[in-house]
Amino acid sequence: MNNYTQATVGRDAAAMARRAAIAALVGRKPIGSQEELARLLARQGFKVTQATLSRDLRALGIGKAPSAAGAVYVLAGPARDVTDARRTKLELEAFVQDVKVINNLALVITPPGNAHGVGRAIDLLGWPEVEGSIAGDDTVLIVTRTSGKALEFRRRLGAMAGRSFG
Repeated sequence: MNNYTQATVGRDAAAMARRAAIAALVGRKPIGSQEELARLLARQGFKVTQATLSRDLRALGIGKAPSAAGAVYVLAGPARDVTDARRTKLELEAFVQDVKVINNLALVITPPGNAHGVGRAIDLLGWPEVEGSIAGDDTVLIVTRTSGKALEFRRRLGAMAGRSFG
């Protein structure tokens, strides 16, 4: 390994450690300014310039959001946006043909080739009654803890898809 490569590897490791520290600090307490964040990082042994801190915040997807204490830095949310919400609704309305409940399981029937999209849409909903899902070509298997949870899933999915099943 040449000197340039060694220096680059060292910088990359330092940047990763610094960014991990930034994410941990922002996740733990409200921080309202880069100056405050830089002071907290310095206490942990990370000396940063304002420019480096700005790049790190951007790379981590950290931005400011309003709070009772004023604007504070917040970690990026899960990768889900308005497009995902629209696509989820479209997948369910267009492709869910039927939902059959068998004990604690629900079988979501779709046209051939559409189960994966419907399965992803169901996963994105994050409903607490859904323990897991497996998608085939035209069927999504939904696992719940109880038959009551499976029936609740069928009712909610029907409402979301704009029809009633069962």
